[in-house]
Amino acid sequence: MHQKLSFSLLILISGLFLFSSCNNDDDEISIPMGFASSSYQKEYELLLGSDTLTIQPEILNLPEEARFNWRLEGQHLSGDSRLNFVPTEAGNFILDLVVSTISDSIHRTYRLKVNDPYDLYYRPVTENSSEFISKIIAYKPAPGQYINSTYGSMEDAIDLIGDKTATLSLGAWGGYIIFSFDHTIINREENKDFIIYGNAMKGLSEPGIVKVSFDANGNGLADDEWYELAGSAHYKEGTLFSYGITYSNPGEYANVPWVDSKAVQDSVMINAYHTQNYYPLFIEERNKMSFQGTRVFPKINLDGFASIDALEWGYVDNYDADYASYGGNAMDIDWAVDEQMNLVKLQGIDFVKVYTGAQGNAGWLGEISTEIKGAADLSMLE
Repeated sequence: MHQKLSFSLLILISGLFLFSSCNNDDDEISIPMGFASSSYQKEYELLLGSDTLTIQPEILNLPEEARFNWRLEGQHLSGDSRLNFVPTEAGNFILDLVVSTISDSIHRTYRLKVNDPYDLYYRPVTENSSEFISKIIAYKPAPGQYINSTYGSMEDAIDLIGDKTATLSLGAWGGYIIFSFDHTIINREENKDFIIYGNAMKGLSEPGIVKVSFDANGNGLADDEWYELAGSAHYKEGTLFSYGITYSNPGEYANVPWVDSKAVQDSVMINAYHTQNYYPLFIEERNKMSFQGTRVFPKINLDGFASIDALEWGYVDNYDADYASYGGNAMDIDWAVDEQMNLVKLQGIDFVKVYTGAQGNAGWLGEISTEIKGAADLSMLE
């Protein structure tokens, strides 16, 4: 009887142990990870230079040790669970995602089409195209002796369209004009691309700086990235980048005070030849106006007959070595740089901005103020 009881107890204990072991085994069984949905967006279309692709798939039962491997055309791209991809070239690409553990893995494939905005929005020359400016987008001059007078009104800016016989003053440093053509100006290899006409002469250069932009979003507005054409002075010591200035309206014919980003204070000086208010009265900023950009420093000679020396190359209304042969300043799109002065490769441009690049009072000549008479596509002139 004692032996039977002991044997029964042994069986009971063994059964309990076996039951417990089975429960432990059940607890250790892992549920495989998987995507929350079997359907997903498999194809994406992106615009080079502006779009960023963000993908963060929802995964169920994701263990902490899981590893993500995003691959573009088989090459590792990212190990993050959330992909932020900025394309660097146009074309069609295969994007893969593999999420893996020691014993499990899941996979997805995406197809990417990256479009070059130039291929989408390039505007060719047609039989009706003009070589000259077709549209004035903005005119905001800084104070100057010709502003609110001859050569310094919105009507004078409009007169630049379709010709090179008008004259427009941009005023002191920072004053600008933005214009476009009826087609895209192509970046021609080993050739200058467009010309901006001024009224420079030997001993009288008032250098203007040029910025260019391509209509990368195709909306016809000058709201895309701008790049400065870096001329010779951009590479000289003493040139000021990210420079700023604010002018105040004196309310009458009087010197126009300004203060710059270096805390320097001075004025655009009046002269006896122009007796109107030099502060532009047709802009929205009635009391103060500000500008940002690059400031260059041409040599101003005040001994004897006042004069302003030309910079070597790359500026508007600047009597450089090629000015006489071109009848203006020929510009090369290959001079384009970003804000860090890195060269930028542009296939073509749609918008041009010109602003007065120097600040100074040149005696009887008055303030340095870039003047332009028009602009043209060199490919249509040669």
